[in-house]
Amino acid sequence: MSARGFPTIHLAGDITKKPGTGLGPRTIDDYELLYFTSGTKGVYAIEGETVPLDVPCFIVCRPGERHEYIYDRDVASRHLFLHFGFEDAPEAKPRLPFLEVGGICRIPSDNELLIGMMKQLIYLSYAVTEGGQERSGALLLALLLELNGELASPKPGTGAAMPPQVVRAIQTMENHLHEPLKVEAIARKVGWSHEHLSRSFAKHTGRTPREMLLQLRIERACQLLMDEGRSVKQVAYEVGFADENYFSRMFKEVKGTTATAYRKRYANPLYRDLAPIYAADSRYPINRVFLFPGRTKS
Repeated sequence: MSARGFPTIHLAGDITKKPGTGLGPRTIDDYELLYFTSGTKGVYAIEGETVPLDVPCFIVCRPGERHEYIYDRDVASRHLFLHFGFEDAPEAKPRLPFLEVGGICRIPSDNELLIGMMKQLIYLSYAVTEGGQERSGALLLALLLELNGELASPKPGTGAAMPPQVVRAIQTMENHLHEPLKVEAIARKVGWSHEHLSRSFAKHTGRTPREMLLQLRIERACQLLMDEGRSVKQVAYEVGFADENYFSRMFKEVKGTTATAYRKRYANPLYRDLAPIYAADSRYPINRVFLFPGRTKS
């Protein structure tokens, strides 16, 4: 018996196909979600359109769409897959573009969270336990919503691993935010020219070094502003601004609000003991409490 209110998984697996093989042409009666773990020269063909499998990506196949997979002639192709439907809970089907006929079918991604969710769904299909159907349905619905978010999120750079010189440059900025910093000096410290560092920053972060430095200073200021024991002027000096007025202009330019308004919204006596930090692997600001739209601070 399937859990109500969630999609139902019909079958799942993790397979690797030999070079030069394929699957189809075919149509299926349910949805199929696949994740190709590496880029190959294979293609996914749907309704006469050819979609490359040249990067790690999710593929969404809708019911009734005629499609086939033509795998790379030279290397094996591994993919994880799920077949699922909403027949037991039609109200659970989210209104997502990639679930509609004719919608986008390829979602490039190397997001470890999404991959981990996909693997967990396959594991739950294998290790059937009490409550497993409800867990699987809830997790699959969450994965579909996260995939839609992946499509909506901007992705600066190529997705390639960040060079250690760029990482060290960011760490240098973070460790010396209170000091005057020149991009030329940072470049020399990591062993690159100013020009090469600037190109690499643009490629891997979507920002120039100066833009990154400003962003780091403003993010540090956001953390410090939550402590009402510091004045805005003190915060400005602690993050490397010699001019409070210039700090105020830059803060509003980056955050879209004034430092004072930001403090009014987020400051709380409970946050006075927070230690400002920088976490390069975080996709959200550290030391911050977030309110969903429509909620008010208690």
